[in-house]
Amino acid sequence: MTGSWVQAPLIVPLDGRDDSVRAVGLAARVATRLGSPLTLISVVDAAEADDRSAWLRTIADRLPDADVTTKAIVSDDPAAAIVAEAGTQAVVCIATAGSVRFHAGHFGSIAEGVARAIGRPVLMVGPNVDPSPGERSQRVVVPVDGSELSERALGPAAELAEVLGVPLWIISVVSPGEVAAAARHGAQVADEAGYVHNLARRVGQDHGLDVQYEVLHSDHPDRAIVDFVGHDATAVMTTHGRTGLRRIFAGSVAAGVVAHSQRAVAVLRPEEAE
Repeated sequence: MTGSWVQAPLIVPLDGRDDSVRAVGLAARVATRLGSPLTLISVVDAAEADDRSAWLRTIADRLPDADVTTKAIVSDDPAAAIVAEAGTQAVVCIATAGSVRFHAGHFGSIAEGVARAIGRPVLMVGPNVDPSPGERSQRVVVPVDGSELSERALGPAAELAEVLGVPLWIISVVSPGEVAAAARHGAQVADEAGYVHNLARRVGQDHGLDVQYEVLHSDHPDRAIVDFVGHDATAVMTTHGRTGLRRIFAGSVAAGVVAHSQRAVAVLRPEEAE
């Protein structure tokens, strides 16, 4: 697919710590599989540039099968420097703690700053992602919540499924507790199955894909999504959307998926989410 974000060059930001290197193996496998160039970058003070350049080279030397370049960037604003280096096309693959603060989503300040600014999916490698080679993605999963913002992930997810040649799954999570509370107060509950079925049919027709759908029932949407993704799928999701009965995308849910998933998560933050 010409011009797809999936087949763009990859950039992996590293901060000099071993934990940041967790994203390198994944990015190298993706780059090798798709024939994309890979750049390892690090944002440093001028005094550290030479040492960091040498360190980046040692990391690159471990990847003999990938087309790898390295670059130390002098800047005092890591997120802005990463976004500038990515430009209008490159995909950023970044390791993040993926911690979840009480009532607030948090991916780590640099990863979150990149996701806010870059306007396309960022591959976030959370703390539970196995850095060693694993099974290729057999499915692409998009969680939606009825909002236009959550549905912005459908296009990028369809591109990924098309490039990988795997089925696309559209899922929604319904909270049994909230459904019961709504029923007690006489509120009408949306037809969640009809909603995701219609989305699946439309996306399948638009992209010529095998699109499946599922409605999950859980009071913990992030854990339900992680369980559904499992060991063999890649989730593509936005970070903000509707709250209320279908509350999927307070930022904490996307952050929770990143924090607990055993697979990297492609996170998109639409401009309208401000």
